[in-house]
Amino acid sequence: MTNSHVHAAIALGGALIVSAFVAFVPPIPPASAQSHAQRICREQGISPQSDGYEYCLSQATRALYWGEPGLARSFARVTASAREACLGYGLQPQTTGFQACLERETYARGLMVHADSATPEYGPQIADHP
Repeated sequence: MTNSHVHAAIALGGALIVSAFVAFVPPIPPASAQSHAQRICREQGISPQSDGYEYCLSQATRALYWGEPGLARSFARVTASAREACLGYGLQPQTTGFQACLERETYARGLMVHADSATPEYGPQIADHP
């Protein structure tokens, strides 16, 4: 065996060892949907201590489970805008009136998110045929 054959065998053996090592190393787990949803809510100014955090977290997590990160961000914006609306009405945070307002506003605004995301797809139309 010549030196070039030995070097080729060493290179091949090294490549096989590295590939076997890479194949059996556990993958780095992706961030969980809930931790991603927490980040999305924080980006919209909804902290764990603020009113509406539970709604934001639950809706964003659900949307991420569905594979819809855009929808998760939309629900976080809904929570932030509903919170701003309730503050604009003069309600004080951490009160039952504020909580009722927040539930009402997030529900109404959440319906608009669902309506915007549910674009109907129609089949062939009669008018489309000659």
